Amino acid sequence: MPLRVLVGALGLLACVSATAQSNTAEALERQTDEAFRQVFQQPQDLTGWSKYAQLLVQAGNYEGGVAALERLLLDPQAPPEVRVDVGVLYYRMGSYAMAESMLRDAVADARLQGSNRSLAESLLADTLKRNKRNQFSGALTLGVRHQTNPTYQTDDAQVLSAGALVAVANADKPSADQDLAVGVRLNHFYDLESQNSAAIVSSFGAYVVDYSSSSGDPVAGVSKPYDLQMLDLNTGLQFKPLPTQAPGLTLRPYILLANLVTQGRQYLTNQGYGLDLNWQPQEKTLYQFTLDDQRREFANRADIANADQQNGHLYGFVARVSQDLGAGQLIIGEYAMRRNRAERNIHDSDSNEIRVTYSTSYASPLSKGEYWTTAFWIGALERSYSVPNPGVSPTETRKDNEWRIGVNNTVSLAPLWSLVLAAEHSRNQANLPNYRYQNTMLSGTVIRSF
Repeated sequence: MPLRVLVGALGLLACVSATAQSNTAEALERQTDEAFRQVFQQPQDLTGWSKYAQLLVQAGNYEGGVAALERLLLDPQAPPEVRVDVGVLYYRMGSYAMAESMLRDAVADARLQGSNRSLAESLLADTLKRNKRNQFSGALTLGVRHQTNPTYQTDDAQVLSAGALVAVANADKPSADQDLAVGVRLNHFYDLESQNSAAIVSSFGAYVVDYSSSSGDPVAGVSKPYDLQMLDLNTGLQFKPLPTQAPGLTLRPYILLANLVTQGRQYLTNQGYGLDLNWQPQEKTLYQFTLDDQRREFANRADIANADQQNGHLYGFVARVSQDLGAGQLIIGEYAMRRNRAERNIHDSDSNEIRVTYSTSYASPLSKGEYWTTAFWIGALERSYSVPNPGVSPTETRKDNEWRIGVNNTVSLAPLWSLVLAAEHSRNQANLPNYRYQNTMLSGTVIRSF
């Protein structure tokens, strides 16, 4: 699927979605105006205030929704569910101290029962963590995966060698494999308690992958997947540059370090810096941008020819737009541009990638009070190299045209425990037969959050 075809389809989808949202917004605005007129004429009508608050929240005006709901709290006999609703809105606006106050009062009311009490208690526990100056969070993962072609071997019968077509050896044909992966992700948030919401935000990850067919030794020319051990660290200062004029704008300059070991030996080190920019103009829309520069250095090994020639810089730019469609639905559009510049230009490449993801959350069909999330995605990537690789073709430069489609389902197993089941199919329709491949992946991962 060419990248331009996917871009065109996404553009058409965006136009249709924008038109539908515009019509919905106009209808909602009319209902909100009518509800306001009713409460203005009959301010003692608590039912009218409740309806008005619901419409304001539905329109994304959480501040107005809080004000309308707090009007109901003037009644000493107001049901505790109203305080839960106000606490939820404060939580969604990031006012965790106010959310804690409302939720404490709601939980202290014996009239609060059932799922509303469970929601209030779990949300209160989370706000208590968020109100701490020093915050830790993270996740442990354990997963198994099956792939039909994990090393992306060509599915053509012939490949180019110095410009001549030769038959693909049996050892170099696609072969299925399975792997076991264990990982940990630790996140740290240190609030500097400044007026611009400054905080030091850090993330550390460790990941180990063990393939069933891996020999465990680095051997040149062997088309078997490698066992992997990865470490990464990312830390930076997060702050709001315009806390009053643009409270939804957040910047985070950061530094990053990464190390990759394969087959038990050093393979690659990365070090660099970058900038995250997040802008949330309204509660249901989020724009995210990342710009980075990584210095990559490859180790001298038997299976890496001329490692020093591959050393260089990887420049990246990622833009992401997330839109909450309501009723547990979310759509995300992503664009990524990457430029690889090495010591020798046969390793230089440029790529452009686009991806769209639609997810929906819904009540679990198995457990009351739990939710499942299903996500579907489709993406396309175009990658081109600077000059021909003489070992493949002295005249033709490699060009990749890759697409992928996938689905995953996140199942809540218990508080803090979840299971992610995923399936994805990818295909590269390159101009050179050496790089035409396809791969199908099935995986299951258990996640324990903390």
